[in-house]
Amino acid sequence: MKNFELAKKYEDYIISMRRYFHENPELSSKEDKTVERLSRELKDMGIEHVVIPNGGILATIKGKTDNGKTVLLRADIDALPVVETDENLKVKRVCKSKVDGVMHACGHDGHMAMLLGAAKILMEKKDEIAGTVYLCFERGEEGTGNVKYIFAYMEKNGIKVDSAYGIHLLSTLETGKMGINDTNMMAGAMGFNVTIEGRGGHGSRPDQSINPIDAFAAIYSGMQALRLVKIDPYKTLTYSVGTLNAGVVGNVIPQTCTFGGTMRTFDRDVSGMIFYNEFKNLIDNTCKAYNCVPTYNSYTLPGFPVINDPECAAFARKVIGDEIGAENIVEAEPWMASESFSQYLMMWPGVFAFLGMKNEEKGIGAAHHNQQFDIDEDVLVKGAAGAATYALEFLKSDIDTSARKSVASYKEILVKSGKEDDIKELFGE
Repeated sequence: MKNFELAKKYEDYIISMRRYFHENPELSSKEDKTVERLSRELKDMGIEHVVIPNGGILATIKGKTDNGKTVLLRADIDALPVVETDENLKVKRVCKSKVDGVMHACGHDGHMAMLLGAAKILMEKKDEIAGTVYLCFERGEEGTGNVKYIFAYMEKNGIKVDSAYGIHLLSTLETGKMGINDTNMMAGAMGFNVTIEGRGGHGSRPDQSINPIDAFAAIYSGMQALRLVKIDPYKTLTYSVGTLNAGVVGNVIPQTCTFGGTMRTFDRDVSGMIFYNEFKNLIDNTCKAYNCVPTYNSYTLPGFPVINDPECAAFARKVIGDEIGAENIVEAEPWMASESFSQYLMMWPGVFAFLGMKNEEKGIGAAHHNQQFDIDEDVLVKGAAGAATYALEFLKSDIDTSARKSVASYKEILVKSGKEDDIKELFGE
C-alpha cells in the first residue's frame, strides 16, 4: 500500500490529534502535558522513546534490516501567547483553544499530528525500514532554544544522523502544495533591544535636558540608509523596529528610550555580520553625538538560515511527488521568518519543506502568529505521507551525506552563536 493511502487510513487519527493539541496548547518550556500525551501515543504504538528533560522527546524506530543509515523526522510542539478568535478569516473554527491567552497560532499542533501519523505509517511498514528512524518532538521552538537539550543528549549518547527532515504548514502557499527548494527556505534572525539614556526634564526647557528620543530618531533615520550603503544589493536582508517605549506624559522629557527589533537574512556570515557590526557602530556613534549612553539589553549574533541540501531536496521532490502527485510539488518563495531547524541542517544535511494550506473558501490564510490563524486539516495527510516517504526512501537510497556536515559538533554551533556558556551547562566543560 502506498504511504499516502496509509495516511488516508489514519486521517481521522491525525485530525483528532491536531484538535487535541489545538484545544490544549502550552507555551514554550511549559509543554509538560503535551509531552505526556505524545509519550502516551508513542507507547501505544510500541515505539521506544526517551523524554529529554527540557528538550522534548526522541523516539526510535529500528527497521528489520540495518545498513547503518539513519534519518531524523522532527516536529515542534509549543504554542504562543495569543488570544484566539472564535472565527478564522471567514467562518467559525472547527476547534478552539481551551486555555485563555494561549493558542497554536503557528501550526505546531498540525506538525505534531503529522509526525504521529508518519509514525503510524512507519510502524505498519517496519519491515521495509532499511535502517533507523528517529522521531524528534522539540520543545520551545518559539524562541526559548530548548533544542539545545536534544542536541546535547544526542551528542553525549553518540547518536548519528545521516539526514534530517522537517515540515512547516504555511498560510501563504496554496492548500495542498508542498514547497521544497534546493537551498534557501527560511532566514536567520538577529535580535536587538537597546536602552538609550539621556537626561530627563520639563518639556518647556529642552535645552536643560538631553532627550533620548532625539537620539533614537537619528538612529532610526540612519537605519534606513544602512541597507543602501553597507549591504550588497544582491543579498536578501531585512530589518525592522517592532517596539519603542519612551515617556509617560507629553510635557516631560523622559530619561530613557528603549527600542527593539530584528534583522533577517540568508547571508548570515557576510551581510548578517556587516549589519551586526555597522548597526552597533551607528548606535554608539549617534548616542555619543547626542550625549546619550546606550545599554544593550540584548544584541544577538545573527542566527542561522534554514538551507536545504540540494541533493536531499531533489530526492525529496522526486519520492514525495511520486506519493502525493508531482503536480503538488512546487518551488516556494523563501520565508523571512526564522526556525530552529536551521541547526538541524547544520548538523545533518537534509530537507525542510513547506505545506501550503491557504484556502479562502474555508477562511484559512491569516498570517502566522495571528489571532485568526487556522489550519486546513485536509492537508495533514500529505504531510504525514511526505515525512514517512522521505524516511523510508532515504534509508533505501545510496545518498551519502557523511562529508556534507556544516559543523563537526553541536558545540561548534554554540560557539558560532556566541553561546559558549551553554557548553558548560550542557557538557560540563
